[in-house]
Amino acid sequence: MTDSLLRRTHHVLAPLQRRDIGAALALCATDPVAFVSPAMQLETARDSGIIPAGLWSVRRRAGLSREFAGVVWNGANFTAVLPSGDEDATDHIRAEVAQGAISRLNRPAALVGDADLTLDMWGRLEPWWGPAREIRPRQVSMAISDGPRHVRALEAPDLELAAVRRASMDDFATLLPACVHMFKGEVGYDPMLHGRTAYEERLRQLVRGGRSYLQYGVAEGRRQVVFKAEVGALGGAVAQLQGVWVHPSLRGRGLARAGLAAVIEAVRATTAPTVSLYVNDFNVAAIEAYEAVGFQRVGDFATVML
Repeated sequence: MTDSLLRRTHHVLAPLQRRDIGAALALCATDPVAFVSPAMQLETARDSGIIPAGLWSVRRRAGLSREFAGVVWNGANFTAVLPSGDEDATDHIRAEVAQGAISRLNRPAALVGDADLTLDMWGRLEPWWGPAREIRPRQVSMAISDGPRHVRALEAPDLELAAVRRASMDDFATLLPACVHMFKGEVGYDPMLHGRTAYEERLRQLVRGGRSYLQYGVAEGRRQVVFKAEVGALGGAVAQLQGVWVHPSLRGRGLARAGLAAVIEAVRATTAPTVSLYVNDFNVAAIEAYEAVGFQRVGDFATVML
């Protein structure tokens, strides 16, 4: 037999086609919490008819046919959605997707997703895309598909609290500093110095889309944002919370638990039946707060910041 006949089936990256959207969404549905971000992009492409440049299909090439085998989202973040099988098959497709990413994709700001897949892909991509600025290999993926647990009423006589509600553009000027403070603490740099325009526009989109929640409080005559959270990704009937934040001077008083309970109720009533988030495994206080309102651990995430 010729060498070409002996060659194993291999996988290539190609721009996603409309005909791939159904199969790609079905693959994301095998773990809707882990794959909420690619599902969001796919649903937007399905509904608008416009496929963003960051969506790529993984095609299995065997003879003259090229069958759909997976999907990659490569926007600000990189997330791969690949089938799992026996060890050799899994290794084979991951190796060839990494090879395609190196040759065809732009270096993203981060790799995010299922810990096993994300860290394995990073091991293959690191010689070309590295070094990483920071690796968070153990992040707890959590979800809730019921109403939140009852949270004890806050006792804060020194703090006049308004109700948790959706933010509006009238709140933008006071919400932005809280978001920047959260971003600096979580990601490690000031978005107002690096990519201010894109960061502000992203927040405007979330606010206008009804996906930003906040709570005001008045202490010593000063009105300020004391709690906030955003639905950063929405797809596959899952709303992923991001940017959960409590004012530093008010932490440890139950604001996060009460705020999250209100956000869960609002999101489940208006946006998606399942609410998810992920958190660094060393952030014990945050994990305890999430579990207190009813979040359950459903998997492991990892983030590689570039």
